[in-house]
Amino acid sequence: MLTTSLLMKSSSPLSFLIFLFFPILANAQGINIAVSEKAKINFSGMIQTQFNYSLDDDIDITGKHHSGTEQFSRNSFSVKRARLQLNAVISDRINAVMLVNFGDFTGNPQNKVLENAYIKYSINDYVNFQFGQFRPQFGQEDNYPVDFVRSIDYSNQYYLFGSNSWQSFQIGVSYFGEIKNSSIPIKYAIGVYNGNNRNQIGDNDDGKIVPARLVFGLGKNTQFGVSGGAGKNLGQKIWAYGADIDYKKKINEKWDVEFVSEYKQGINSVAYFAQENPVVPINRYAMRGIYLQPNLGYSFKNVRLKKMEFAFRYEYLDADFKQEGNARQSYIPMVSASFAEAYAIRVQLGYLIDRYERNIPNTTQYNTNRIICQVQARF
Repeated sequence: MLTTSLLMKSSSPLSFLIFLFFPILANAQGINIAVSEKAKINFSGMIQTQFNYSLDDDIDITGKHHSGTEQFSRNSFSVKRARLQLNAVISDRINAVMLVNFGDFTGNPQNKVLENAYIKYSINDYVNFQFGQFRPQFGQEDNYPVDFVRSIDYSNQYYLFGSNSWQSFQIGVSYFGEIKNSSIPIKYAIGVYNGNNRNQIGDNDDGKIVPARLVFGLGKNTQFGVSGGAGKNLGQKIWAYGADIDYKKKINEKWDVEFVSEYKQGINSVAYFAQENPVVPINRYAMRGIYLQPNLGYSFKNVRLKKMEFAFRYEYLDADFKQEGNARQSYIPMVSASFAEAYAIRVQLGYLIDRYERNIPNTTQYNTNRIICQVQARF
């Protein structure tokens, strides 16, 4: 009532913002907001800031080459992500999730900002459904949010297959579950999606994509995943498949190691439809990639510094290997320091080295060397 009365007495934007974000501020003080006797709303968030520095005189902070005399920046501070998530627990079986990234407003927010917006219905471990906008299960990187990525960002492969609707945020429905009490535990997921990426009013055609995934637990420390999918995009048949291995082991109280590798191949329908007169058939436009990423962690009993991690990601990616492909190889050594549990406060320093099969002037397909310092806070 106090906030409402203040709003009525003042029509200033500040008063409106206080009224609008009062539930968030209240939750930050440990107050849970009850919607009904059983429903509760919880807020969480994450901020990622970066300093990006190009070591090449003719390369800007985005990795684009410049051969002219135009002005561009070789170093810059930025807010990469500023996420706020709402999780509404409606009943013991139903919850709704919304996730927005206010960092997208710093660039072109069209078809961005809103990331997750879905309803989850769970019956038991074996039967679960999701409806709305979320990330399909089509690879290892779909299993964790970006603030838990063991490198500066997701792989280049993730973003390429995401633009082709197999990963990243898509609109549709999925069925998933897990068989735990077995000699080989199995996680499974299958979904149907529009296939034209996130934040669209509706589908742009009658075609849909159907991705599926299986993950097998091979012993205590290893998981093996396989993914596959098929569908139609503007009348053209498309497909993709992949496999991945995730190995984790705690060596002792201080040291732990993790190794992730993933391979994918599929139709690059984005490249096909970008051509005015594309070569037919569409399977001439094919993409494939692989990455390997070991990560070594050392835990401290120090009150402030919790953990140091040392990671190195190697990635090979070719977006059009059957035609005039231009393979990209990336080398990313990185060190990170965590000052709170579960990466709540994390500082990362990475060296991004990109090498292309051939350099194309005045594009991002050019050899680059960049340093990125990233600071994140989760709350």
